[in-house]
Amino acid sequence: MNHDIGNRETNEDKTVRIQVPPQATGGDASSSRTAVGGTDSLKSQYDILGRIGSGGMGVVYLARDRHLGRYVAIKRLNAASLAASAMKDRFFLEARAVASLNHIHIVHIYALGEDHEGPYIVMEYVGGPKPATTPNEPPPALTLADRIHRDGPLPLDAALELLIKLCGAVEYAHACQVIHRDLKPTNVLLDESGEPKIADFGLARMRKRDTKPLTLPGEQMLSLGYGAPEQEADASQTDERADVYGLGALLYFCITGENPRYFRPHDLPEVLRMPIVKALETDREQRWADVKEFHAALAQTRAPSDTKLSTSKTTWRCKWCDTINPIMIRYCGKCGWDGGTFCSECGSESRFGVLYCGVCGADAKAYENAERVFRVMTGHMQRRDFSLVEQEENHIRGFSPQGAHGRELLDNLRRLLDQASDARKRRESLRNEIKREFDTGGYSQAAAYIKEYNALAFDDAFAEVESEIEPLQYERDLQALRAAVRDRQWFYARRLSQALHASHPTPDVKQLCTRITRHLRVKRTIDVAGILLVLFFIYLLSGAPAYRFSRRPAAGLFHTIYRPLHWTRDATLLQAPLDYYARLFEAETMFSR
Repeated sequence: MNHDIGNRETNEDKTVRIQVPPQATGGDASSSRTAVGGTDSLKSQYDILGRIGSGGMGVVYLARDRHLGRYVAIKRLNAASLAASAMKDRFFLEARAVASLNHIHIVHIYALGEDHEGPYIVMEYVGGPKPATTPNEPPPALTLADRIHRDGPLPLDAALELLIKLCGAVEYAHACQVIHRDLKPTNVLLDESGEPKIADFGLARMRKRDTKPLTLPGEQMLSLGYGAPEQEADASQTDERADVYGLGALLYFCITGENPRYFRPHDLPEVLRMPIVKALETDREQRWADVKEFHAALAQTRAPSDTKLSTSKTTWRCKWCDTINPIMIRYCGKCGWDGGTFCSECGSESRFGVLYCGVCGADAKAYENAERVFRVMTGHMQRRDFSLVEQEENHIRGFSPQGAHGRELLDNLRRLLDQASDARKRRESLRNEIKREFDTGGYSQAAAYIKEYNALAFDDAFAEVESEIEPLQYERDLQALRAAVRDRQWFYARRLSQALHASHPTPDVKQLCTRITRHLRVKRTIDVAGILLVLFFIYLLSGAPAYRFSRRPAAGLFHTIYRPLHWTRDATLLQAPLDYYARLFEAETMFSR
């Protein structure tokens, strides 16, 4: 609720009468409403003084209680909201949610009712400092946004004190199962003494499972810069951490006067940087678990004494002579070094020892640490000490790059971590593979695995095993060669003997090679002789058919070609078979002179 008195209308402006559609008054919510009477009853108790503000779903009027003499704020739904029954239900649920709260820093609810203009809520009117010129009128409302825009950011102690009070109020609301979900400067009212009060629970959500939700699944409700990012996706799924984000955004606004939408960590005092950065994490899993933790972190930042410590870097240290110099001087007062350096992110000129770059806001110390970790990890990788590389991950978890160079550096660091993890896992796997192959006689594969292991390890864990592989492999292959010779697998034996002779030309291998070679030569000779014999018989048998098909020549080329056939018939015991064969082809005259 933002009842801005600056927008107050004159007393002559009467409440606009809204004809409520029939469906607007229906629903289950109406059965549990606590009415204070109709229009006449409301007017009989309150004098409506004018409209003082409006929001997304409601209009707020200033009124005076006739009986008690106090000023109150009356909130009604606007015309657009009255047309939707769901908005009426939310309106009453808001009232019931806030009515259950009784805290000094939360606006109180006095009454709830409904008339022909629609539902209304009567609540506490929170006026700001009273101006001297209008003593008989209520002081206009003052929001935290108005205060900061008028007077500038709050001092650190004042901002902390205000936020600690708001944390207490939100913590109390959470204990009562109510989540606000719309904490922003315009929803924090400051009373006459400057005490804050949280207003406008229009987006509040009850945590109890048996209550009707105020927000529909998928509904998006987000105050830019102050609403938690998860509310943009589905406001019905938010929890207490949405209010943690809102409180962190309020503290950032109190200190800087800027909308947290343009959040820059280097704008914050060092003492509050960590609590606020963690409260404004985009991923709610990385935020404070609840408001109580954030409250405790803020309380710890308050110094126990009245000593005020500087929250900014005021000196720089010369890296040559170690002299500490004020930040306003450019040259070292002892050695004259100009202290110049360059930002690791944007490359702009900076000063050695300055924590944050004045151009891009990069944390120089964080970048320096990330670059150092990268060098250390690279050295461990070169020495193949992968476990030490993985241990360096703890030193970069808080590194938040400000730009492209920082993101590239972070990607390189993660790439080294992934490479180290993969190499370590592969090395452990190779240990098991080497043992398995060695035990099963797979000496060649074991030797290949040992070679791969040595490329990933800085020790010689398998040096002894590697020295045993060669003689064991030779003995195994020699036995296989002898078995092949014994089984007369000559061609396999020849391939095996050639490979074995190339690697181990021992007398046993040479002897087996000679035996295999001799056998293969004899076999080759027999094969050649057999082939020639077959060809000769084919020659002999081709004579008769050739003589017949050449029409029984008496002389000429045929008799010249087959002269050896005549000699064989006359000089060997083949005369009778050849004559019989000739008669079969009716070539008896082929042997006549």
